Amino acid sequence: MRKIKKVLALLLAAVLLCGAFAAPAGALATGNGDYTVQETATHRFYQLVDKLIFLLGKVLNVLIPGADWAGRTPEKNSYKTEYFYPGSADFSAGDGNTWSMGFAERSFLTDIDVFDGSYYMAGTLEAFEGRVPAAVLDDQGVNAFALSDGDTTVVYAAVDGYGLARGDVLEIRRRLADFAAANGIASVNVSALHQHSCIDTLGLGAPLVRAILKNPAAELFSPDSIVKGRNDRFMEALYSAVADAVRQAVGNMVPGTLYYGSVDASEYMKDKRDPVAFDGELHRLRFVPDGGGNEIWVCEAGIHPVSLGAGTDQISGDFPYYLEQYVRSSAGADVVFIQGAELAITSNSASLDYDASAGENARAKALGEALGARLMRLTEEEALPPVLNAVHRELIMDVDNGILTLAGREGLLGSVFVRSGLTGYAAVTEIGYLEFGNARLGALLVPGEIEPAILWGGAAGADMSWNGQSWDYAPLSELCGAERLICFGLCNDQIGYILCDNDVRSMLTENEEINAASTRAGSTLAEAYGALFAAIRR
Repeated sequence: MRKIKKVLALLLAAVLLCGAFAAPAGALATGNGDYTVQETATHRFYQLVDKLIFLLGKVLNVLIPGADWAGRTPEKNSYKTEYFYPGSADFSAGDGNTWSMGFAERSFLTDIDVFDGSYYMAGTLEAFEGRVPAAVLDDQGVNAFALSDGDTTVVYAAVDGYGLARGDVLEIRRRLADFAAANGIASVNVSALHQHSCIDTLGLGAPLVRAILKNPAAELFSPDSIVKGRNDRFMEALYSAVADAVRQAVGNMVPGTLYYGSVDASEYMKDKRDPVAFDGELHRLRFVPDGGGNEIWVCEAGIHPVSLGAGTDQISGDFPYYLEQYVRSSAGADVVFIQGAELAITSNSASLDYDASAGENARAKALGEALGARLMRLTEEEALPPVLNAVHRELIMDVDNGILTLAGREGLLGSVFVRSGLTGYAAVTEIGYLEFGNARLGALLVPGEIEPAILWGGAAGADMSWNGQSWDYAPLSELCGAERLICFGLCNDQIGYILCDNDVRSMLTENEEINAASTRAGSTLAEAYGALFAAIRR
């Protein structure tokens, strides 16, 4: 048995060290628009190494028992989901309707001792020791809204956290099932803002090597001793807080008028991965209650919240927290910030004025306030007709990233996996689409961090792509049928980075490839969304 463990440990270390913990070379993604493809021979070498890593991961998934060995991973063809919401009964124009909206917020940190050593920080993959919190700079919680046009009611909760897997979303929906049925709710959505400075809600902040070596036997013989990716008490607090916030948001709904507008915020964004393609707008849905009271602002932009660094031990909601605080103090409005298409989009602090010595969160505060000030200057907006539609589709996607599969099978992630063939695995996820104002504005509900070019164009051509192939899919903004398309990212699942297939590079050179569940995630989602739009526009 000791020899077997040593062999497994060596294989696992090889996979993790060659893949998840390799230092990115950065030679292929300068992020400055000057994109140069390396020699084909270099590509072939990296691709060969990646294939070896994938092979090692597949071997480990065959050799190491997990939930499927205990009989808890169903076959792909027999899986059935509970608590899935298909959306509106009829994708309609909604004549004669009126808007109503409500807001609520909750904290996850109430009555929790985050310094007892049992809570891991998110932000980076950890091999042998997880990082524990050293300080709380501001809150970690959830902001939620409920919106209805009179026919269709949608609820949406935006969570402070690195990500939420589908299993966690289904648990929240389970707790809301009776309430949703009683209140005619057609669409229940939960997304994460992807802060790297929060207690881990996804599960990859746990010590992966220790968990994967210990958990196989524990899974079968001692479930209570499993090394978990998330703290049970914290996740219970999260589930309860999100469900409570949704109920309260529905209870707070009042009639009013809904406006949409956007403002340029591109000076605060930087695409680190060429070819540069991103939405530089900061979008806002602004609800004004008929009888007075706080306005509700739903804001979206694609910017990684890494102001404190990816490996911090300080708990902070990063810039979204300070954006919310700024708008509340300046306009008296309640804010739900939603993360957009942020594949490799990080913040650009070149124009920010702040004192770096003022504290760990000085940069986050400066960025949040700068974005809040930009929103305060937004004056061009249009009133949206009271028409709301929602549609969701379940999707089963084959997974070829053995590291993430191992993490899920060993209980670190809340992802939903199914067996696909003798040695393969697939992830059960979902896509969705919300449409506001009779096709004035559409919002993709994307279960991960998507390449913006898939939405708005700008993907690498065959002459500039990693594998020399073209990307032959029309931008989703051209297919959706709405006048304007935005993105609600990391929504209802977190399957990782969603790359254009022709520009999947190497785990040895890039960060995004390490955390991509599938090398075909881009085409899989592009085809699924294309089919969805074709169905609703019939």
